[in-house]
Amino acid sequence: MASNTRRGPGFAAAWTKTFGTAPDLPKANGGLAIALAVVALLGTGAAAAAWQVNDRVTQERIGNNGTVTGQLNDLKTDLNRKLQIAPRSGSTPEMVAAPTGDEALNETQPSTTSVGIDKLCTASTSTPLGQQQRQLCRDLANTELAQYRFSMRMFERASENYERLKQLDDHRRSLSANDYANVQYNTNEILALTALMDNDRDRYNTYMAAYDARIAHIRNSQAALTRNALKGGGGLSLPSF
Repeated sequence: MASNTRRGPGFAAAWTKTFGTAPDLPKANGGLAIALAVVALLGTGAAAAAWQVNDRVTQERIGNNGTVTGQLNDLKTDLNRKLQIAPRSGSTPEMVAAPTGDEALNETQPSTTSVGIDKLCTASTSTPLGQQQRQLCRDLANTELAQYRFSMRMFERASENYERLKQLDDHRRSLSANDYANVQYNTNEILALTALMDNDRDRYNTYMAAYDARIAHIRNSQAALTRNALKGGGGLSLPSF
């Protein structure tokens, strides 16, 4: 059966050689051809629209200049703007000046008149009570001297901490608005110094409380020995410490 559908000569010859007859294929009408053309055009338009949308989103992501480098520069500018700091002015307040002249304190001696421990604590008698009172007097004098010297050492430590803090603060004032990395490093150093100063303060308060407790204990022991001796009751021996 002859067919009105035309194919290339190679296709028709191969079909005839194989099956012994010419191929009989249906003929596409005009309506089907128009429908296929419309579908093809719609598909092409949708693909173009999708490409345009994706291209617009890509442009928004990579920047107006159409490059990834441009977008990175925009991010850098925005980040710098958010991290900018306001430069500080002025200077670090001065520390309270130490007393001078007659009001100045010696680092090791609380008095300009040095009195030996043997003169501060003499034994009027060789009795057990007298010997105990003399030893308590020596303990009291040594404790008070140790408390004084420790306070002076902590005073010097406070002066050193202030100088270090002033250096950090002066350096911070010299930083520009965009030196946020150096500002963060400076902040970390100040926080570390502040933690050290807090530790020094706690250590000082602890030692002072211990010295005060020891002094109070020694004085109570002296009063107890004297009271027992006058009343003639109670022991004259005290636990060692």
